Order: sequence, then C-alpha cells, then structure tokens
Amino acid sequence: MTTSLNCSGCHTAYPQLNATGREFKENGYRFMNAEEMSDMLKISDALQLDKHVPVSAILVARPYDKKDSGQEKIRALHEVEIIIAGAISNRWSGYFEIEAEDETGFEPEVAPAVLTFNQSKEFNVQFVYGSTFWADSYGILNDHFRLTRGHVGAIDQRFGGADNNGRFRSVRQSVGIYGRFADRFFYNLNIGGVSGDPEGENPSTVSGLFNADITDKFMVGAFAMSGDDEITMRDFSRAGVQFQTDLRDLRIQGLYITGTDDRDALDIRGPGEDDNDAFSLQAIYTVINDDLRPTWVPMIRLDSYETNDGVDSFDELTLNLSYFFTQNIKGYLEYWDRFDAPTSVQEDSRVTLQIVAAF
Repeated sequence: MTTSLNCSGCHTAYPQLNATGREFKENGYRFMNAEEMSDMLKISDALQLDKHVPVSAILVARPYDKKDSGQEKIRALHEVEIIIAGAISNRWSGYFEIEAEDETGFEPEVAPAVLTFNQSKEFNVQFVYGSTFWADSYGILNDHFRLTRGHVGAIDQRFGGADNNGRFRSVRQSVGIYGRFADRFFYNLNIGGVSGDPEGENPSTVSGLFNADITDKFMVGAFAMSGDDEITMRDFSRAGVQFQTDLRDLRIQGLYITGTDDRDALDIRGPGEDDNDAFSLQAIYTVINDDLRPTWVPMIRLDSYETNDGVDSFDELTLNLSYFFTQNIKGYLEYWDRFDAPTSVQEDSRVTLQIVAAF
C-alpha cells in the first residue's frame, strides 16, 4: 500500500498487520488522527486514482517445488497479482485484485473485490466478493495475511462438504457491517450466498464475528456462520474461536473451527449430520534490524483436522524461514509434512523455494 510510511509502519512481517495497520485497513485505508481526518474530509468526491487509490503489483517466483508424492517443478513465475486499494472519496474505499497463477494457465481471475462505505470507526457497510470475514484485520482467519505457501489448515477445510463444497476461506458474495468501539472491541455481521457462487443466489448464509483486545498485545475472538446450500439441499454451520498475542517480536496465533453439515441425500449412512473439527496454531518470530524493518522471519505451524464425521484425522507441520531482502521483497524456504493420516491416505511432504516481490 502506497503511503508516506515505510512498510514496517503497518506490518510486522508483510503481509501480517500491526495495530497501526489494522486501524488503517478498518478505516478504509486512512489514518484517523485529527490531522489525517481533516485531510480525509477534503478529499474530492471525484475519483482520483493517482492520489487516493494506490496500485500495487506482486510477482511470485517459485524456482523449486517438490512434493514427495509428485514431480519436481520449476515454476519460474508462479503468480502475478494486480491490486488496487485505497480511499476513493471522503466516505468510500475499495479493494480490487486480479490474479493469475500457473495452475490455471495464467487465466486472470477477480477475487477478492470489496467496496466499503466508511461512516465512522464504529459503523461501516461493506460489499464483498471475498472470504467470509474479509473485514477481520487480524492474521490467521483471513487467507490474505498468510506468510506460507500452504494455506492455514483450519480455514482450508470443506468439513462435511455442504456450502457448495467450498472451504471456509473460499470467496462468496456478501453484504455486511463492521466497526470498532471503545478501541478494543471489533464486530462484523454479514449475509450472503454459498461459497463460490458468483451471483449469490438465494442468500441464506449469515455470519458474525466478535473480537476483544484484552490488552494491547492480546486478542481473543469468536465467530459463527450458518447457511442453506440449495444446490444440494443441505444445511451447514461453522463456529470457532481465535486468538493472537504479540510477545515483543514473537507473534502466536491460534484458530479452532467446528463444522456441522447435513449429509448428502445419497450418503449410504442415511439421514444425519457430519461433525468435523479443525485447529491451527502458529508462531512467527520477526528479527528486526537497526532500520526497524524485518530481516529473518522463522515460523512454525501445526494444522490438525477431521473428515468423514470425525472418523479420519490429519496432522500437518509447516516450517518456514523467510528473509526480507527489502521491506517489499522476500524469499523463503518452506517444508511441509503431513506426518499423520488415515491408512487410506498417503502421508506426504513438500519443499518449496519462493520469492515474493511487491511494488
């Protein structure tokens, strides 16, 4: 994001946000001290891309990628992203991303796209084609804050397969409200369609989230989502808790989700529900240099999840070591290991070397 601040003004290790970065995102990509608020109210209602809507690009190179169960790959250019995000006028802001990846033959895709009416710190209206809790500005529930090749396990699950067989992190059409009050309490309420439906037909998915900053360095939150997948005529619900704590340069994040899905009508077990749980726990340590920017960033994550009504369980470990050449260019080596799986599923591992450049 283009501002007068260095990247470390809003990020711990990009793209993870610090308190300043969370405030900036929640307030429609604006800082809200008295001077900045005065400047914001002077913004013209006319669209001014050069001044108020910064354009960014991200190039991702993956020169080495080897899965134990697959072939070694040289994905010299893995992904290209174009991001436009910022204040559009004195009350409106937006986020728009076009991405193209090698898995899809570099076919451009739009997701997410977000339009927000910023009324105040306490109340904002958001129109989202993106993840369920896009408004949440902490670091583990939203996929766009991840530091690793692999997705956080708990939000990467389909649970019982309802919700259009989508993952918790999948995009959906939704309209919601969010805000922060007393500086320590954040809420987000949404109504939308099932995951992956670009038209949001028969919206019946409702979701809500509440976060509390117990201290300046410790947050706990709870969230829930329920809906009706009319494609398969199956109801579903998700509920969970998250936390984040910063202990100097160490950040620890945790996430637990339980999912309940009506069984498919063709399931040989007959009518009923499937209940599956998932949790993720990760620790990130950021080594800061004399210029107050990140250099080495090691992280470790444990993902554990269930499928098949809790009968099958999986445990996965991710080890990642990132190095920031500059504030906006980093490289990392990552090792992923599925070290525990049902006998019907192969245990697996993967090594990835990746470079990310944002400008």
